[in-house]
Amino acid sequence: MFQPDSDIQRSSTLTAFLNDCGIGSYEDLAHRANEEPDWFWGRIIDHAGIRFSKPHTVLRDISDGPESIRWAIGATLNLTETCLDARIHEGLGEKTAIDWVGEDGSRRRWTYFELAAEAARVASALDARGVQPGQAVGIYMPMIPEIEAALLGIARLGAVAVPLFSGFAPHAIISRLKDAGAVAVLTADATPRRGKPVWMEAMLAEALTEVPSVHTVFSLRRFGGAVADPARDLDWTETVGAADPDFAAVAVKTEDPFLIAYTSGTTGRPKGVVHTHLGVQAKATADILLCLDMKRDDRHLWMTDMGWVMGPLTLLSVLLSGATLVLAEGAPSIPGDPFRLLRIASEMQVTHIGVAPTLVRQFMTQSPEPLSAYDLAPLRIVASTGEPWTEDAWLWQLDHICRRRAVPLNISGGTELFGAILTSTVLHEIKPGGFSAQALGVGARVLCEDGHEAAPGEVGELVVTQPPLGLTSAIWGDRERYLETYWSTYPGIWRHGDWVRRDPDGTWYILGRSDDTLNIAGKRIGPPEIEAALTGTGEVVDAAAIAAPDDIKGVAVVCICVAAPGVSPDAVLVERLKDRVGEVVSKPFRPREIHFVEALPKTRTMKTMRRIVRAAFLGEDPGDLSSISNPETIRPIADLRKDKT
Repeated sequence: MFQPDSDIQRSSTLTAFLNDCGIGSYEDLAHRANEEPDWFWGRIIDHAGIRFSKPHTVLRDISDGPESIRWAIGATLNLTETCLDARIHEGLGEKTAIDWVGEDGSRRRWTYFELAAEAARVASALDARGVQPGQAVGIYMPMIPEIEAALLGIARLGAVAVPLFSGFAPHAIISRLKDAGAVAVLTADATPRRGKPVWMEAMLAEALTEVPSVHTVFSLRRFGGAVADPARDLDWTETVGAADPDFAAVAVKTEDPFLIAYTSGTTGRPKGVVHTHLGVQAKATADILLCLDMKRDDRHLWMTDMGWVMGPLTLLSVLLSGATLVLAEGAPSIPGDPFRLLRIASEMQVTHIGVAPTLVRQFMTQSPEPLSAYDLAPLRIVASTGEPWTEDAWLWQLDHICRRRAVPLNISGGTELFGAILTSTVLHEIKPGGFSAQALGVGARVLCEDGHEAAPGEVGELVVTQPPLGLTSAIWGDRERYLETYWSTYPGIWRHGDWVRRDPDGTWYILGRSDDTLNIAGKRIGPPEIEAALTGTGEVVDAAAIAAPDDIKGVAVVCICVAAPGVSPDAVLVERLKDRVGEVVSKPFRPREIHFVEALPKTRTMKTMRRIVRAAFLGEDPGDLSSISNPETIRPIADLRKDKT
């Protein structure tokens, strides 16, 4: 249990918001937000200072059902007027908006003036090439300052941003740009990886042979080299650099899209989740500015990628709060610099940071001795998301990153919400790996299969009963898929796809994706409980528990593991680990098999892709593979199956 310092609580943005609303506790605020969503989201819009070029007549229209909710009827706006123009109007023009560090340690800083000017130039250059408001523009770039200007410039024009993971191969690029009907792409010729360029523009050029709708590419020339198509591919510096730095924001309707964020499923093509100019600002304000206590004086670092929702969410949260984004290109942990994320945090005086449980478990395999040289005293908030914590990793974070001063705040939600369903706050006691509360304005509940509410401590489906501002209203071009995916299990209720438990003390726990759930002889369990039993031994640093067909039980547990350094994965270890799961979890969940590989398939945000592990092990169709950051890990898992036959 961790109790945030009273000074942090008193000075928090959440405390100030409660006082402004005349409400005494977070629980009372959450209750009123669920009961009076028009009041709550109106307060959030006011708190964020969201600028409208034309005001709304009705804030919230749910007359056609929650799956068809509409917001701010009749209004128009452009998020860059709030995130950039308003900040400059407040006198922050000379403040550092982006403080960037490259893989080689090089630094660049952009003020709010400079960021706004570059975003305007992007908008102007796209406009000059005939890109219209409402048309889709891809972003395929490394994490450099220009990628932030790209996102904001597309928004300023009223076009629709389609961020792509910077590690995508041509097939993944093709599927997304085709689905969105993209007409332009912003890219860079290459990104450095361990000192050598990885040629992104060449990868994009190969993909664009299959996407004839793209007529314009702006490429930031970092390493030189010839362009693929001189009529289509233009130099960023020559084209964007010569454009209008005062290009005025184009007002769009509140239902018009700002962003298509693609998220992969177990079957079918990736889903294009649609977000709007109003929704992303409101949800970021409620989740990041209030619950995660982001403030104007913060220097925020969350190493991610623009292709995942945390990239846009991080940028917009920083701009809405008037803070500084510490942007780092490359990986958070690299050979020779295993604690790179924390070293950067120390050197750049970061106050507000994001981590991932898997990354912390990687840190745990290293000697913590180098950490003593890092000054992490400025840290106030250490946020996390993406996957369930193991208790040992959470406690390691508390000791070695938070240093029992900074507050570890865990959130969980998804691409579809542009934020959280469950959260932690500085106003609550925090239990290892838990969430201290539901996010504001979501009406979170735990439902059983038949739709009745689960009892305290009982596992069920996490649902949203009060659609918040920020919840996607569409899958791009596929209304039926949207309704089937999220609204068909419980009529009128959003099913998120996570197994969850709420304990009698009010703490929530995510137990894994419901489509990952293991059902062994009629007993259900989330894979993280089994995986935690394995990693808790210290002999395993990573694990994926999957269900495999079994002649007797119908389904049996199989675990694919990564051994800790210096540990020999022999038969004795396997039996010891099986016994440990039986002791810690339950004998029915004792694994039938345990196998070892060098690494597990991961997303860029370090989530273990269990569906790919299972498909590779069983020889099944893995579905969409575009989100995997290390595809080379699939073959060794498939070879385990071959070794058995």
